[in-house]
Amino acid sequence: MTTPGSSGASTARRQRNRRGQGGRLREELISAARTLLASAEAESDLTIRGVTRAAGVHPQAFYLHFDNLDALLYAVYAAEFAELTRALQHAAGQAAPGEPALRAMCQEYGRFALSQPARYRLLMSVRGQQHDWAPGQLPGSPAFELLRQGLAAASADAGRGAGQKRQGHTPDQAVVLLWATLHGLVTLRVSRPSFPWPPLGQLIDQAVDTILTAVT
Repeated sequence: MTTPGSSGASTARRQRNRRGQGGRLREELISAARTLLASAEAESDLTIRGVTRAAGVHPQAFYLHFDNLDALLYAVYAAEFAELTRALQHAAGQAAPGEPALRAMCQEYGRFALSQPARYRLLMSVRGQQHDWAPGQLPGSPAFELLRQGLAAASADAGRGAGQKRQGHTPDQAVVLLWATLHGLVTLRVSRPSFPWPPLGQLIDQAVDTILTAVT
């Protein structure tokens, strides 16, 4: 058991050991926040003191890298979505262009979410206490854009897309529907595990079929 005095000394020593390693400390603060949020009930549970304690540094060290908690939350959000974006890019790169690439990305989305449900919950639940981010600043935009481009290419390859205007479907509406469907499939499977779900891969393929048909 450590006393308050010994705990503080240990923390101070760890902080001194990181002099000249600012980038490393920043990443450790982000990592600590990601870990804490993954098991938190709400985003508001996260505090600067809690994050710095988990990272093993004094609270003052936080302000060497982040202006406030909102800035840290944005970095957490960016780190989580960057991993999803890389996973989707890799999946698309392993498939033929067009519809196969779209299906590969959608299947990877499902695998990514179910392989790490706590982190996926974090990915989709961290709103950031600052709610005025411009759409172009959202870290999830690259992942969304990959799905949008994938859907457009799949529709074009199949000679689809001409009917979008007739039926009132815009490319953005179609990809929002696709993303919402993927999210619903994985989220419901996690929150209602006792339901007799069909195989996720089959449901995702059927969802892609339905959305591609809707844009013809």
